Amino acid sequence: MKKLRILPVSVAVIALLIFILPMSAFATGNNVKVQPIGANFVFDGNQIKPPAGQFSFSYQSTTYVPIRFVSYALQKSVSWDGKLQKVTVSDPTPSQLVSIKESIMNSQAMKDTTIPSNKISIEPMKVSFVFDGVNKKLPAGQLSFIYKGTLYVPIRFVAESTGSYVTWNQKTKTVTGKTKTYLEKEKSTETTKNDNTKPESEKPSASPETKPSAGGETNTGTTPGKVSYDTITDSTQTKLEALRAESKAVLFDLAKEYLSATDDTSKRKLLSEGQNKLNGFTATFESIVTDTEAQLKANGYSTEIIKQYRKTFNDEIEAGKQLAEELA
Repeated sequence: MKKLRILPVSVAVIALLIFILPMSAFATGNNVKVQPIGANFVFDGNQIKPPAGQFSFSYQSTTYVPIRFVSYALQKSVSWDGKLQKVTVSDPTPSQLVSIKESIMNSQAMKDTTIPSNKISIEPMKVSFVFDGVNKKLPAGQLSFIYKGTLYVPIRFVAESTGSYVTWNQKTKTVTGKTKTYLEKEKSTETTKNDNTKPESEKPSASPETKPSAGGETNTGTTPGKVSYDTITDSTQTKLEALRAESKAVLFDLAKEYLSATDDTSKRKLLSEGQNKLNGFTATFESIVTDTEAQLKANGYSTEIIKQYRKTFNDEIEAGKQLAEELA
């Protein structure tokens, strides 16, 4: 990724940070302290782990996990709309399912990561949710949180919204989840088992075998062709360029509103909105590069470019902060 091409997002970030950093006294103070938990996760009979640097935590007797991690564990795709602050969870396309399964396999092979021993400060974030085309609201008293670009949500809320099932074992700190498909297979297996225990006289007669007519088609389950490296990275570049354009427009508009505001209440509201937008854009960036990484791995390509994406993004954010501090 060339330096020149990421410049617009730097300008937008700087524009926001220039007025956020000097006005830290106006912070909303809504952050909460939570203790990360080294929980175990078993979904559809397989033990999996969150990505490095991510974890679960409990807040007001509710277990929270990264939205992408739990969505993938439930065999669902997830997308983030930074402009609308909206999470959409839905059934994956065949190619997305390949990436999701690859991500799950990688998590099974991961070594245990270090969980922060001290409490961390996390920020509540107002988010809307759509599950399989249906709008869903968090239960009363529950929230969504952002931490280092990762959105954390109540795990039971996500599971139940997708027709899945989860339980929590406090003694072993284990979350056990079963997807809707897995539950249906269990039910089918149990039904077959019960049928096999019936006396012969009670078993249904075998249905006559129906052979396909001449010229009929049969599904051979062909495997989709391998996606090229350029196709994957070009698609990523397009998404990143769109993110830059969106962030530039949104953050500049907020900056102008802030500069024209005449009372502290309006300024505090704009500061909170600006920080939420910045967190949202960071989450979108992470979503894009995480999906790209999964696609590259699924097709057998090097993921070195992912480091370049993240380094450039983080370098520009830090440069913006330093400039804002100098101008403060």
